[in-house]
Amino acid sequence: MAPQSEKKIELVFIINGANFSLTTSTEAPLREAVARALAESGNTGRPPSEWQVRDAQGILLEIERKIADYGFKSGTRLFLSLAVGAGGA
Repeated sequence: MAPQSEKKIELVFIINGANFSLTTSTEAPLREAVARALAESGNTGRPPSEWQVRDAQGILLEIERKIADYGFKSGTRLFLSLAVGAGGA
């Protein structure tokens, strides 16, 4: 059973121009939400470690940090893109 203090947040990931909304725990690392968003969007050809997450201002986010660390509001839009040089590109 989840602790009472666990909070949920809705994040919107923009992947290849499409929106993928998911609800996740604010105590989880951003990496977990990224992995779920990639799986739900069918972007499974590359591991989550090869993707970058940026906020609406274009700031690169650390995916190992807890979601709560960022102070996101529900509905925050995050942009996922392949890292430069990923997969030998």
